[in-house]
Amino acid sequence: MEQDKKRINVKDWIITSTTMIGVNLTILALIWQAAPPQGIYTATLFLMLSFILFINSVSANSKANFEVKSGNATEEKILKFVSFAEYSFGLGFTLIIIGFSILSYEYLLDFIGNELIVLIIPSAFLITAWIMIFIYNSINFSGKPLKGIRSLKRNLWMIMELICLIIIILDFFNLIIIP
Repeated sequence: MEQDKKRINVKDWIITSTTMIGVNLTILALIWQAAPPQGIYTATLFLMLSFILFINSVSANSKANFEVKSGNATEEKILKFVSFAEYSFGLGFTLIIIGFSILSYEYLLDFIGNELIVLIIPSAFLITAWIMIFIYNSINFSGKPLKGIRSLKRNLWMIMELICLIIIILDFFNLIIIP
């Protein structure tokens, strides 16, 4: 059937987003049991914002799924919900990466002290995330030269993560303090 070919499958994204909600809440509960001296409020803020974005991703994907099943919505409307869910998920994931970077830095700083090695884990964590984004873009935009580099949303997320790393470095050298 023609409609079966056009069916938009969002079940995997609903499951993934729901899983991220559970992970997020678990991490929040755990970090507050043994909070680092600094950074707990900032990390909590990022994790709570990501929580909202993952809930929105589940809602938007569920709405797209409902619209597909009802057959009353246009493909354009369904794709808008799917796109909104994708942006929500991506931004939520970016905020989790930022929150984890701050937490790993603060926990190491508390455990090891002001040693240069403390910067390795958040740096390696963020660089690994950037490599994954680059690989994803290469696969997603294969055959479209420079399209992956021009992906506004992923570039914005990488810039946010780079700003996080800069803030961590500035905190390490006591130029600012992460609350």
